[in-house]
Amino acid sequence: MQFIHSREEEVSDGRDCMHEEIEVNEKRATAPSSLPNDVVEEIFIRLPVETLIRFKSLSKQWNLRIKSHSFAEKHLKIAESYQLNHPSLMLFPSPITTTEIEFHPFCLEGRRPLSHTQLSFPLGLLGWIHYSRSCDGLFCIQSSKSSYVVNPATRWFKYIPLSRFQILNPTNLPAKLITAAAFVKAVDYKLVWLYNSFPFPPNKGVTTCEVFDFRTNAWRYLTCTPSYRIHGVPESANGSVYWFTELNNNYKIDVIAFDIHTEKFRLLPKIHPVTSSSVPYHSSMCTLDNRLSILTTTSLQDKEFWRLKSSEDMWEKIFTIDYLSTPLSWIGDESWLPVTMWKKKKKMLLSHPCSGNLVILNLQTRSVRIIDIHSHKFCRPYFESLISNI
Repeated sequence: MQFIHSREEEVSDGRDCMHEEIEVNEKRATAPSSLPNDVVEEIFIRLPVETLIRFKSLSKQWNLRIKSHSFAEKHLKIAESYQLNHPSLMLFPSPITTTEIEFHPFCLEGRRPLSHTQLSFPLGLLGWIHYSRSCDGLFCIQSSKSSYVVNPATRWFKYIPLSRFQILNPTNLPAKLITAAAFVKAVDYKLVWLYNSFPFPPNKGVTTCEVFDFRTNAWRYLTCTPSYRIHGVPESANGSVYWFTELNNNYKIDVIAFDIHTEKFRLLPKIHPVTSSSVPYHSSMCTLDNRLSILTTTSLQDKEFWRLKSSEDMWEKIFTIDYLSTPLSWIGDESWLPVTMWKKKKKMLLSHPCSGNLVILNLQTRSVRIIDIHSHKFCRPYFESLISNI
C-alpha cells in the first residue's frame, strides 16, 4: 500500500493533460457524494496529513470523517506500513529561541516532500532539552522546567504538568545527572520517568520512578523501583522501556526493563561477553525493527549489534561492522549511533551526535552515502499522523 502524494501545482487554462487532470480532481473534491463512502475512506487514509487538513474545509461530511478517532487510527496503520520501505525522520535543529522550535521532516527515499513546521511554546524551554522517540507521530519535548506533547503534522500540542524531578532540580543541571521520560503507549499513552534518587530528594530508595497518566493529567509514583542506579536516557521497544545501569564495583553494566502494561521492572540477562567488560560510554541502545538493540564498540573498534529476542530471554548478535575498513572512519570518530534500518535490513541510517552528520550504510557492500541536509541537533524516526488531543 502506498500513499497518494499531494500536488501543489496551480491549474492553468487546461493547456496540457496534467493540468486538466488536476482540474477534474478539484471538481470532484467539491462533490463528496460522488463516490461510495468506503471508497472515499480508502483513498483518504493514504493521503498526507497536510492534504487531509485542507480537505476538512471542503465538506462537513469529510470534516467529521477526518476528525474521527477511528479514521485517525486507520490512517496511522497505513503510515506505519509505508514507513517500513520509505523511512522518514524528524530533524530537530537548535531551538530558535527559548519559546520556538522548528520541526524538519525528512524522507530518506526523497519521494514525499514534507513541510517544515515552527511552533511557539508559551511557557518556554529552559536549560536542557530532550526530544523523545516518536510515538504514533507524537513527540514529548522535555526541558528542565517544562514538557509538551506535540504533533508537528497537525500543529497540536499539550502542556504537561511538571514532574517532581523538574520541580526539585535546578535549571542548569550537570549533564551526567540529566535523564528524561520515555513516551510510550500501552492501552493509553503515558510518560515513564526513572531517575537516580541521590542526590535528589526524597531519598527513599536507589531510584525513583514517576508515571504521567494522560487520562488523569497527573504524575504518580511507583513504589517498587530498581535497586540499581541508571545511566543515560531510556529507549523503548516492543512494549517495554529500557535503561543502562551505572558501572558497578565489578565494572559491569546491565540493562533494566520496564513493562509498560504491568508496570514492573526486571533485570535483563547479560550480553555475554560484551557487557562483562564494557562500559556505558562504549555502548548505546537503539530500537531496530521495534526490538531493543545494543551497539557496542570492541577494543579493535569493531561495531557489534546485539538484539534482544522477542521472548526477552536471550540476546543475539545480528551483525558486526569492521569500522576501520568502512568509509565511516574517514568521516568522523567512532561515535556513530544507529537510527533506523530498512530495505529488508540491507540499509542502516547512522547519526554522528557531535558533528550532526547523517550517513546511509549499505550493510551488504559496506558502502556509505552522506546525506546532505541542514545542520540539526537531533533526529528521530518519524511518520506523520492525525493523532491529537490525547
